[in-house]
Amino acid sequence: MGVLKHIDGSPETQEATRGTSNLSLYDRYGSLAYGIILKIIPEPELAQKVLIDLFASLHVKSYTENGHRISIEIIRLARIKALEASPPRSNKSPFVQGTMVNDDLEKLVFDLSFYKGYSIEEIANKLQLSQTNVLSMIYAYFKQQRLS
Repeated sequence: MGVLKHIDGSPETQEATRGTSNLSLYDRYGSLAYGIILKIIPEPELAQKVLIDLFASLHVKSYTENGHRISIEIIRLARIKALEASPPRSNKSPFVQGTMVNDDLEKLVFDLSFYKGYSIEEIANKLQLSQTNVLSMIYAYFKQQRLS
């Protein structure tokens, strides 16, 4: 009969275990992370490099040890890594001029904040809104997305 082997604490064994846990996280959350990265970096080759960097990082190992809220942490880290790897902002403004339907403005505010990495203050200044209104629009967008 087969005998169970005791896994030692050698660096080689730990590295193999880390690789296995990172692969299982990739299998489970890779498409989620890639979707977020691709929204921020619309270049598939660069987005794939960021995805590989994400799941090869040491931060991902800590998520398997914590065990809870893994998807939230993967989303957060994917966003951070994608924003770091995205090309610098040009002087061309991504802000839309003119009148907009409130739902479109809420989506624009969310996209600028989450996908483009603009601060609440930058969005408020460019769209000539108060910071409170910007935060309210992000909240309303989340609420709308939860209900749909």
